[in-house]
Amino acid sequence: MKRLLSNLAFIVVGNLSAGDQFGITVIGTASGAPAAETKYLFAHQEADPRFLTSIERIGPCKVSGPPVTGGIKIPWQLYPEVSVANHEEGSVVIELVLDPDWCVRKATIAQSTQYWRLDKVSLEFVMTVKYKPDPKLIKLKDGESTVVVKMAWGASQGKR
Repeated sequence: MKRLLSNLAFIVVGNLSAGDQFGITVIGTASGAPAAETKYLFAHQEADPRFLTSIERIGPCKVSGPPVTGGIKIPWQLYPEVSVANHEEGSVVIELVLDPDWCVRKATIAQSTQYWRLDKVSLEFVMTVKYKPDPKLIKLKDGESTVVVKMAWGASQGKR
């Protein structure tokens, strides 16, 4: 699982606004099995393109298994080694757009950790899970079910 998100192919396909880069790629699932040709659209921060600001799945959900309930916790194995070495910690707040089958269709950073590696892994990870939040937390935004989640990165996660 440690290398689950490290082998991404990134292809820039165009710019929709000044500085925002978009690309399509394939990533694996939370179980470690590769998703079958799942494509994603990536948006990056204009001021620092290392910061990923959102990921959107293009096409049907390929994540199998039941949805996660309660909360989403990033496995400690995904804590970037460089982030551990640099003592990078923080919380990220992400807005998730959910499909009817609880797949995350789009994830957008609402509040950054201030560390691009942690934000990137957070966004990539939530795209590999199905998530069924408490119904009281679901909001309709532009006719779509959305939920806001907060995930923390801390020193105890980086201990291997």
